[in-house]
Amino acid sequence: MARIIFISPYMKGGRDSARLAHRTRYFATREGVQLLKDDNAHLPVTKKQQQYIQRLLRSFPEARELPEYENYANTPNRKTAFAFIEQIHEDFIEPMDSRENYLDYVANRPGVKSMGEHGLWNAHGKVPSLENAIAEVAQHTGNVWTPIISLSRENAERLGYTDLKNWQELINASITDIAKGYKIRPSHLRWYAALHEKEKHFHVHMIIFSADPKEGFLTKQGIRSIKSALVSTIYRNDRLHIYEQKDEQRGLLRQEAEARMATLIEQMATGTLQSDKLELLVTDLAQRLREVSGKKVYGYLPSRVKRIVDEIVDELAKDERVSSTYALWQDLQELLCIDYNQTPPQRVPLSQQKEFKTVRNMVIQETLRLSEMNFTFEDDAMQDEPEPEEPPVPPDPSAERMIHQQARFYRRAKSMLDAVDTDPSEKSMALVTLHRLWEEGYTIAAHQMGKAYQDGLGTSIDRKAAAEWFQKSAEAGNPCSAYALGKLLLEQEQFPQALHWLWQAAEQNDPYAQYRLGKLLLTGAEGVPKDIDVAIQLLKNSATQGNSFAQYTLGKLYLLGHEVQADREEALRYFAQAAAQGNTYAQYFIDHQDDFSGAAAGTAILRMLHQMSRIFRENAAQPAIYAGMQIDKKRRRRLQEKRMAMGHKVDDHEDRGLTQQTQ
Repeated sequence: MARIIFISPYMKGGRDSARLAHRTRYFATREGVQLLKDDNAHLPVTKKQQQYIQRLLRSFPEARELPEYENYANTPNRKTAFAFIEQIHEDFIEPMDSRENYLDYVANRPGVKSMGEHGLWNAHGKVPSLENAIAEVAQHTGNVWTPIISLSRENAERLGYTDLKNWQELINASITDIAKGYKIRPSHLRWYAALHEKEKHFHVHMIIFSADPKEGFLTKQGIRSIKSALVSTIYRNDRLHIYEQKDEQRGLLRQEAEARMATLIEQMATGTLQSDKLELLVTDLAQRLREVSGKKVYGYLPSRVKRIVDEIVDELAKDERVSSTYALWQDLQELLCIDYNQTPPQRVPLSQQKEFKTVRNMVIQETLRLSEMNFTFEDDAMQDEPEPEEPPVPPDPSAERMIHQQARFYRRAKSMLDAVDTDPSEKSMALVTLHRLWEEGYTIAAHQMGKAYQDGLGTSIDRKAAAEWFQKSAEAGNPCSAYALGKLLLEQEQFPQALHWLWQAAEQNDPYAQYRLGKLLLTGAEGVPKDIDVAIQLLKNSATQGNSFAQYTLGKLYLLGHEVQADREEALRYFAQAAAQGNTYAQYFIDHQDDFSGAAAGTAILRMLHQMSRIFRENAAQPAIYAGMQIDKKRRRRLQEKRMAMGHKVDDHEDRGLTQQTQ
């Protein structure tokens, strides 16, 4: 476990902080705190030591973060007491005694990793003049913070932080976050540091202040954010495998939990849920939302309505699939907290879990759909990634052999790209194979090239390249590629081009393109002129080919009488077709055909359950260790702030180069 200690005493500007010097003298002369002989070291802690430690803790409560305190608390003898008192003196009392003396002490004390005559460094490396640095700190009229960042020797050796260079890289990589934690603008941040080695730990002493004396403020949240940034950087330093080796058992537990979560989430996404209490609550919420004015968002609702939303969430959480998934999610969060040396969060009901705030607004939105009698099936749940058909084998025997050989190469390349555990070099070779097959006239290879660039398989994600390959395949007569290109262009809000390719796929009788176009024509969305007759015909063409989503949509339209004349018999016929293929929404309408209000509320609840699966899936995703290479405007600004904190000018060549590269 990468335990990291971060504490941050400070010295007030413009004041004589030598008022605490008596503590130093007391520490040096107090009976029972002098250096003990080996034969007395393990004797019980003296009463005077205990009393003095209590006074020190009242003055410096942050000292409980020190590893020496943990040793003392676990084994309260004279040796551990002395070590703890000594460390408080070093980390808390001496910084307040004198700025000049403290900086000189930090740079030259025994155990410092020196770079010549002293061990002081900053963003530019070794500080050329210690005297100038001392004068700068001493003359500063604002507050000066003296944080200590500490790793136990065990962790330091395991992670490679016995080396000065690695500590310098750690601080430089985290300096923007450090500035943010202290509420100091990166361009105003001034800092010095020195690495010290002790018997049981390595630690960095820092001096932090702002060029603006009025700037700078540290809160508990700031300390937490700085610690998080430091630990995150430590984990990124190509040493994560060490943790996996050291904590194999915990890794296995995490894998088992994630696998179980995936199963439960899938059960949520495809399952049903019946609850009379939930139906009553949802119906009540629908009525109250109609009476509420203003924004229909949780934060803007009256407290009485919020309570109903919370009750619905907690009632949903009683479902075994939801409760088990939430419990597993909490287990994983606690494991993550152990990894990052954070206190595990208190277990709270799902309705009060900040990480799942979207659940409450999801309940509100689904209930609003109930109020509006607007039940739409989610397109993102649609399994609409059909594989293109392989070209027919020509009668010519020689051509037949060639087609069969190309098909084998194609399937092998496709399986290598789809496999999770395929080596990156093999994925790259698969792309080379697909490109060669395309040049040989095996046209469906272009479709797989488009998918590779769209999903980042064997290459980086490149939407433009994906569109180009889909278009090549579509122009070769592949309706699946025309549909994929249409969807991609819709996401990019290139509506005229998207509609062109969707229509091309629909005219080639692609059921997915027919369904999507039908939905667009029903609503008149994305600049498409509303055309109910054409929409209904497209949906029927798709439904005839077995598209359960089109069948469900038609059933809903005929049941509700929206845009078409209500026809209960026709609605049930389409619902039956969709339900036969596992469409749970359609089955709900069939089961509640004699109780329409129950069907409506039940469908809303079912949608909540399915939406819950999506929310859990998003929250279960682990954060990426390495950031992507694409740099947007916000990311570019953060990098600029980081360089400024490291000492670069606002308009230096590095900033200009980055701007040129990313525009």
